[in-house]
Amino acid sequence: MTKSELMDTIYQALRDQGNQAISRQEVIMAVGLILDHCARALASGERIEIRDFGSFTLHTIAAKAGRNPKTGVPVAVPEKRSVHFKPGQAMRIQVNSR
Repeated sequence: MTKSELMDTIYQALRDQGNQAISRQEVIMAVGLILDHCARALASGERIEIRDFGSFTLHTIAAKAGRNPKTGVPVAVPEKRSVHFKPGQAMRIQVNSR
């Protein structure tokens, strides 16, 4: 599912529930704000936990010595951070039931 498909799905679900006053633009802004806030929180080192969905944390990958595969010259690979997702129990149950 892409970001635009997610927005369309949310918009349609809200319309199906009788929320006729909400516009597609409001849904686009809300989804954008949520994703932007999550990215900023992770960048500042916070952990994000959404009950029954899962949690996002940062893992630090230590600096290491690498090698250029073409030339064989040693290269220093700097430390970097990676986002790790751990699904919640309700998500695991739902995914495995299909």
